[in-house]
Amino acid sequence: MRRYLSALLVAGVTMMALSGCAKPPTEEMNVAQAVIDSVAALPDVTTWASGELQAARNAMAGVRQMVTEKNYEGARAALPGVTSTARATVGAAASAKEAARVTADQIIKSAEAAIVEAGEKIPKAPRWGKGAIRDISALKADIEAAKTEVAAAKDAVTAIDYLSAQAKGRAAMSKAQAVTAAIDKALEMRKRK
Repeated sequence: MRRYLSALLVAGVTMMALSGCAKPPTEEMNVAQAVIDSVAALPDVTTWASGELQAARNAMAGVRQMVTEKNYEGARAALPGVTSTARATVGAAASAKEAARVTADQIIKSAEAAIVEAGEKIPKAPRWGKGAIRDISALKADIEAAKTEVAAAKDAVTAIDYLSAQAKGRAAMSKAQAVTAAIDKALEMRKRK
């Protein structure tokens, strides 16, 4: 009789355990979705870690598919990874944002150096003869425009708009490098004379 009762007890516990696993992990899914939603509400995440956020959303879609297929154990096992991926987007966003700031600062410094170099070339520009630059004032205006772009890039960094700062810095550098290239070409033509 004891063996019979023990067998029934084991069978009952097993049935309860199996019935517990036979239910979809609704509460765990709600928690994981809440984490994804809270992370998605952060502006830095949508700007700097949209790929990572999409990976978390895709992982959650995979969990939902498992539930649809009644693979509740698989869904339950995958949910901690979904939550972890979602939480990791915050760190990824912070890292990407910092990298963008560093890049913007580097571009601005390079643009400033290119402006100095272009400014130093202006007095060397040939004003007559072969390779003469007819409009020195246009070159000077280009340098001033580059300086304005650098100032705008610095303002964008202050406003934490690092992508715009990078674009403005690149535009400034391009203008300054074009001035230098024009003067170098004119000087090279003059040497061939």
